[in-house]
Amino acid sequence: MNLTSRQHEILIKTLELYISTGTPVGSHALGEFVEASSSTIRAELAYLESVGLLTHPHTSAGRVPTDAGYRYYVDALVAGDTPQEGSFEAPLGSGNVDELLRGVSENMSEVTRLLAVVAGPGALGDSLARVDYLPFSRETVLLVVSMESGASSSTTLAIPAQVDDEEMREIFSAINGWIQGRPLGVDLELSLAARKVLSDHNPLVVEAVLEAVEILSRATERGLFIQGVSALLARLDDLDPSSLATVIEIFERRRWLLRLMGDALQRSLSNPTGLVVSIGAESGFYRLANTSFVAAAYSHRERPYGVVSLIGPKRMEYDAAIATVRSAAESLTLRLSNQF
Repeated sequence: MNLTSRQHEILIKTLELYISTGTPVGSHALGEFVEASSSTIRAELAYLESVGLLTHPHTSAGRVPTDAGYRYYVDALVAGDTPQEGSFEAPLGSGNVDELLRGVSENMSEVTRLLAVVAGPGALGDSLARVDYLPFSRETVLLVVSMESGASSSTTLAIPAQVDDEEMREIFSAINGWIQGRPLGVDLELSLAARKVLSDHNPLVVEAVLEAVEILSRATERGLFIQGVSALLARLDDLDPSSLATVIEIFERRRWLLRLMGDALQRSLSNPTGLVVSIGAESGFYRLANTSFVAAAYSHRERPYGVVSLIGPKRMEYDAAIATVRSAAESLTLRLSNQF
């Protein structure tokens, strides 16, 4: 939307004042920050309302932002037109990835007083890269499953029937040939699809291998780490009961939360800024009309690994939320590269 520099200034200042105070913003309050007469400010406010960026609760009240107004403000923040404050460092000393992701979620929530959700690769459907084996004896092999995220797991597998070396190589070659290029997540169902590819081989051995692959693939999962529910509950004045109930329901229903995080991952990867900001119903959950969602993908070994995100009332401090999510994703990417 094309606004004049004065309209832009008035709109941005209206958003800043409303976010900080929670009360409708009038021309008198804006007059302390904008070099223009009260009549000029009132005329510009009327114009901004006419184009759908502002509204007012009742006739004599000041203005409050619409979703379109929030979107304009957030786009200006992301573009760097307004200053952003706040930074974040991933915690040091984590013994494993789970500890690191949990620590990041805790610190993000503490810094922003918002609900923080950090999703690991398995939670979002990490892709299976390949399956390898190392013979221990004629009856046992070491089975190794490697994921696209770089995670791997292994187990000793007892072979239920005698199979010569050539057939074992053919079985694993067929599995890896079938896997190649397929976006398989942790719900692999390999035993259904790959069985056809391996129908010429001993069904007992094929079933044992595929079952072990499925189990190992799920074992590489890094889950969801959620912190800050108490911070969300403390802001009931900014979040109506129906929206709060929906937020809680989403976190109780893992499938919904995974969809929200998975969508954020794809949107982050396709956005040149790497940032996702959903205002109200833009998240796809239309009952979350009074909440906003800020997220960014983080990486490991130059591959997308997961998502860091903040969820809170629409009247949140977007500058701090955006800066925290950006720096958390960057810091987490760096920490994973250096530590794991």
